Amino acid sequence: MAYSSGNHAQAVALAARLSGRKATIVMPEDAPLAKIEGTRSYGADVVLYDRYTQSREEIGAKLAKEQSAELIPPYDDERVIAGQGTAGLEITQQLNSLERELDMFFAVVAEAD
Repeated sequence: MAYSSGNHAQAVALAARLSGRKATIVMPEDAPLAKIEGTRSYGADVVLYDRYTQSREEIGAKLAKEQSAELIPPYDDERVIAGQGTAGLEITQQLNSLERELDMFFAVVAEAD
């Protein structure tokens, strides 16, 4: 269970599929169609809401309770931050396997939900 307008939604949906679990994702009805379809393509159930009149946090909490599911927020969560922090390690490991090195690496750290 998560709420997101795109990248986090797809990440949770894919993680659920890879681990043999079901995911429900709360997304704004005006999210890019490619993000909604991408999330569904990973097998998630997508619940659309009106971002101007409804609260995704409230909808997510209600659905999580009804489904006895864990709510995975897109930010402000130590577990999510720790998981996202492995990106640098993965890049380093892949470069090592290719016997390549970087001179510089730039990363934008932000949340757009």
